Amino acid sequence: MNATILALDASSTSIGYVVFAGDAVLAHGEQRLAQHDINDRCLRAELTISELLTRHAAVDVVAIESPVARYAKAVIPQALVSGAIRAAVRRSGRHVVDVTPAEAKQALTGRGNSDKLVMQAAATAYGVHGEHAADAVGVALAAVGKVRVEL
Repeated sequence: MNATILALDASSTSIGYVVFAGDAVLAHGEQRLAQHDINDRCLRAELTISELLTRHAAVDVVAIESPVARYAKAVIPQALVSGAIRAAVRRSGRHVVDVTPAEAKQALTGRGNSDKLVMQAAATAYGVHGEHAADAVGVALAAVGKVRVEL
């Protein structure tokens, strides 16, 4: 049985998401975390994920792109937002699957080092637009091979 996956690309300032089932994107979007205070951004991220999981009750599992330590100054806020997201997912009773950025890029474009423009161009085949939502498509595709739903 195919799982319904909520795939996320979360930075410390925005969340891109897709709801993916079979080989189709059922919903997608991006949510800005515009607050200046990191605690407020974490709260906004948690509320956003809780609302998405309520709206898309068929979601079996949540796939999250792992934080990237490319810029040391940015990784701590990104990890804090990721933690808030994980708390919301676990509170819903769903499991988290981790996907590395290279796995997401490989799954969507066939190359583990694709840049943002290549990712966005590839995501248009799924009807998805936007930098973070495009990355979330790659996360979903990479997660498909990691998830098994048992009846």
